[in-house]
Amino acid sequence: MKKCKKIKWILVFNCVFFQLMVQTYVQAQEKLISLGNSTVKLKNNNFYLLKIIDERSDKLRVGLVYNEEKDDVYLNVVNGVTKASNEFLTKFTRKNASAYPIIIKIKELKVVEKIVNAKIINGHSEIKVAFGFLRDTTLIDLTSFQTKITFTRSFNADNHFEYLIGRLLDKSMIYFDQWMTINYDKNPALAKSLKINLQADYGVDNPVSGDTVFWSPKHKLSWQDFEGKRPQNTKYAAQVFTNFEYGAFTDIKDGVLIIDLQLKAYLLKSSSWTMGMLTEYSLAHEQLHFDITKAIIERFKKKATKILTLDNYDSELQLLFIEMYREFNRLQKEYDADSNHSINFVGQQKWQSLISEELREIR
Repeated sequence: MKKCKKIKWILVFNCVFFQLMVQTYVQAQEKLISLGNSTVKLKNNNFYLLKIIDERSDKLRVGLVYNEEKDDVYLNVVNGVTKASNEFLTKFTRKNASAYPIIIKIKELKVVEKIVNAKIINGHSEIKVAFGFLRDTTLIDLTSFQTKITFTRSFNADNHFEYLIGRLLDKSMIYFDQWMTINYDKNPALAKSLKINLQADYGVDNPVSGDTVFWSPKHKLSWQDFEGKRPQNTKYAAQVFTNFEYGAFTDIKDGVLIIDLQLKAYLLKSSSWTMGMLTEYSLAHEQLHFDITKAIIERFKKKATKILTLDNYDSELQLLFIEMYREFNRLQKEYDADSNHSINFVGQQKWQSLISEELREIR
């Protein structure tokens, strides 16, 4: 009796195992397609295709479709999507030393079908890709593209999948070709190198503009530039308010990001004040505060020309500005401390010599 039960259990196990094997076989059916080669002609010759990367989670399949028996089968590409896509777009892989090496990341590529009735299937194929170019060893993201093609077919007309996948890849390349045509020599993301051009200081030729006086060798301060109201409860006889700013204006030409850097050192008349027409010695003390501001922007320029990092040049300029502003405040305080606000003649002369030497080449 126990032996019979054992035989029955073996038979049951074999039946279940056989059913699983059959089910696995049915589910494992696939349809293989070959893509061939693209016939699209592109207008832009400023790039070439360096690599295609398949970033899909399921890299084995591109869809689930139906055969003539109305069974669903996996749609697979011969040699896989990465290799097949590279071969399909092989005409765009010709290297050009002056062109952009482009990498395509395939985010999505699939064919989806739905049975409408006993004769008709509706479906669509879709693609989503991201384009970037390799700058040295860094991948720079440029743009992305996605599109969809809808179709209707009968159950025995399953020979169009190659065309659908190929058409999606063609559309992607046509889009990028148009994007490059529009953005070439315009989009900073396409820059391969960086060049900083130092412009003449803002206001250097026309130093007086309303309430503002820009530092210029053409204009020395006079007591008429001090229009502010002297604060109450101050022990000082005069004070000049100086400051500095920078502007960065970008352009791109032949893959070079050109930054026109312009600085300005200035004072505000309404914030600068005096208790009256003081001596020329006192005026020279205030002028040197202004000259220190000019010296700071000259230091800024020298350090700015050493910025060569394309990815972070804007952040580097901002950090440099913060660094120089701290130095600006430190120097102004040290100058007042050493000269005791012009009372210490020796300290005044020391700073006069230091700053005059620093500005000697630009005067």
